[in-house]
Amino acid sequence: MMHKVWFLLLPGFLLLDIVRMLAVFKAANASLRRTGHRLAAYDVRLVSPGSGQALSSSGVALSTSALPRRLAGRASSLFISGEPDPGSAGPASVQRLREWLSSNRRRVGRRAALGAQPLLPPVPHVGAVRRQERAAPPALRCRGQGPDRFTACNKTPSWRVIEPGQGADLALSWIEEDRGAAFAETLASRMPGPRSRRCGLPRRRRMPFEPAAPDARISALHRWIAAHLQEKLSVARLAREVHMSTRSFARFYERATGLSPGRGVQQIRLDTARRLLETSTRPLKAIAAQCGYGSQEVMRRAFVRELRMTPRDYRRRHATMKAAGAA
Repeated sequence: MMHKVWFLLLPGFLLLDIVRMLAVFKAANASLRRTGHRLAAYDVRLVSPGSGQALSSSGVALSTSALPRRLAGRASSLFISGEPDPGSAGPASVQRLREWLSSNRRRVGRRAALGAQPLLPPVPHVGAVRRQERAAPPALRCRGQGPDRFTACNKTPSWRVIEPGQGADLALSWIEEDRGAAFAETLASRMPGPRSRRCGLPRRRRMPFEPAAPDARISALHRWIAAHLQEKLSVARLAREVHMSTRSFARFYERATGLSPGRGVQQIRLDTARRLLETSTRPLKAIAAQCGYGSQEVMRRAFVRELRMTPRDYRRRHATMKAAGAA
């Protein structure tokens, strides 16, 4: 399936990061074609609030299409660079762009920004969160079976904010999510110019420890979870820890993190296991027990599912990259 990558270019966007990201996706498509894929995997679109030329911070302009009212395609990623015009009442105004982001939020699987701070969600005040909980209507339901059938309808992705110079790393990390670590590392090794090692190992889905706008209660809860991974961490148990009802807590947690409570616990288990693999020589069985996995095999399946490699491969690859970095 082709994945659409939308670049929303606002005035003063950083040209170098955009060019490097475009080169990464172009190289990924070329590499896949060499291995027998007839169609490109990534359909990259440059758009701006008004069609025509978008002017970068360096004075160089790129040709763009008009920002569509609705994003097309089932799988999309969105990257925004530049700043909206705070004094404008036109399509580039902060309010109009916020409305556009809101109406398209369910069509975007991944979203990231370089700049564009006025468009990003503000840090919620604790009192405001509680008022939203009391006023929130029942969750919109979708068709499906089983207890988790509402999760996909209610989940919204979190923003990832990068710094200048990290555009290529971001593109490689997205490709790593789609195609695996081996493909992304091979692709990175073929790219010209210097590159960081940040994308050498899978670093996706770390949001529970690094939320873009953390609530103090969420941060404290994550620390408590990390210290009690060997216990049975049901939603009811987590709700008691923050002094909420189970139903209110589940809504509060998903609104604050974009994940269900169970998914958040899984991510913290995985992140803890990764750090132990990186920093210790403890046996895999001991690490699995410390992180609350039922067995070494359960931990292995979690690593393969989330990182597309076994814990043993993860430890070996980290050791190899650490040795290469010290050389």
